[in-house]
Amino acid sequence: MSHIVAARFERSLDADAALEALRRDGFSPSEIDCFAVNPPGQHALNPVGGDVHEDAGTHGAGATAAIGAGLGLLVGAVIGSIASLHYGGPVLWIFGGVGALIGAFAGVMFQLHDPSPHEATPDHPIEIPAGRMIAVLADRKGAEARAVSILRNCGARDVGRTEGLWANGWRDFDPRSPLAAI
Repeated sequence: MSHIVAARFERSLDADAALEALRRDGFSPSEIDCFAVNPPGQHALNPVGGDVHEDAGTHGAGATAAIGAGLGLLVGAVIGSIASLHYGGPVLWIFGGVGALIGAFAGVMFQLHDPSPHEATPDHPIEIPAGRMIAVLADRKGAEARAVSILRNCGARDVGRTEGLWANGWRDFDPRSPLAAI
């Protein structure tokens, strides 16, 4: 496994400047890899679509949706039964259905949150945002500090380090695996 320093850039102009600065600093083309990262959920890594079944920020939202739907159905049915005494017809079913829908929505919204890095697991990851990624092989002495300095000076976001397979570029990049912050 190779030691890799990587950073995400929001602007292509900044990424191009970083590539040029890395080359000027003595990094060879075989030590630099640049590629685009799709937005979260758009890497087609899950057989039923998306990247994962649920991420760290949605973990448990299904259960709270079911609880909210049940409570909403109950409240809607009570209101609907009272209303059906006055209006008759399918009012009970309408209020029950609307109550279940509102309850399910409230249950999901109650559980959703922006996840913190310590919540991330392989089954419930925190995906990195879209942008251009520059990865630098940092196996040589002093390469990490030089690469980090250049990437930050050029406007990089999410600068981090990892261990990975490097063969003329970073071969085992996984957008679901966050980098260790530097």
